[in-house]
Amino acid sequence: MSAVTRVARTFTRSLAYQNLSDLSKFDPIYDDIEENSSVINLWKQQKAAELGTGTSAMSQAELIVRKEHNIVQQNMCEPLNLPKYPPPKALMEDNEDTEMFWTEDLQVPYEVFRRLAKKTLVVKRTVQMTRKGKIPSMYALVVVGNGNGSAGYGEGKSNETAKAVLFATRNAIKNMTHIPRYDDRTLYHDIEHKFKATKLLLWARRPGFGCRVAPIIHEIFECIGIHDVAGKIHGSRNPMNVIKTVFEALKTQRIPSDLAKARGLRLIDVNHTYYSGVKPTPVHRISR
Repeated sequence: MSAVTRVARTFTRSLAYQNLSDLSKFDPIYDDIEENSSVINLWKQQKAAELGTGTSAMSQAELIVRKEHNIVQQNMCEPLNLPKYPPPKALMEDNEDTEMFWTEDLQVPYEVFRRLAKKTLVVKRTVQMTRKGKIPSMYALVVVGNGNGSAGYGEGKSNETAKAVLFATRNAIKNMTHIPRYDDRTLYHDIEHKFKATKLLLWARRPGFGCRVAPIIHEIFECIGIHDVAGKIHGSRNPMNVIKTVFEALKTQRIPSDLAKARGLRLIDVNHTYYSGVKPTPVHRISR
């Protein structure tokens, strides 16, 4: 073997070793992140313990682990923006800044908080009569939702309109609940509900029908993520009562899983009965 051949082979082997990937790091194509989630969480906890405690430390640890181990996950490749924390309460009362801040007491992740839709539906001036005279204040009612089946409403009062809206928004986020939707677009069945002097009628509709309801109910359904529905309001049309009636009515829906448990049927039979016209099979008649 000539010297030129030896040099060529040595050079080729060195290039091959340089092109080999580090097997200790994740490969976005060949490695499954879900199967190795426990290992990734352990790395994050160890890195967060080195950085310290707190939400910011966890976010920084997550970014460091992704960068060091080449972890690529869908919708999580962008760097996280650290949350803004509010000033102390003493400064909050004196400060005129009414910016909406994320805090842990909201009970929602920061990434979810950033994507919430807010609708300020009611703002009015109220007056409290006392012996010393009239004490004016502002009242606000806000609806908040993620457009994917979760929404809530909140009320707030303050001397200023902006602060009243801020307090109402925070209360709405804390009161967010899951609202069942059929096919992620409409109701499971027609609803008739009465709250005080307001009577609400809602009807489920076919795909592409649209949201043909009162404007204030349309705003609520936009926050929830309901797109095909018709409705009518009878009696009092007070906006505050209408909003509360809508949320109470949506919570009264009976989903197929509840009907299956109550009637002793299988879930697939209940779905066929409601949407395909197939005769259900009782549980005690099922052959095993």
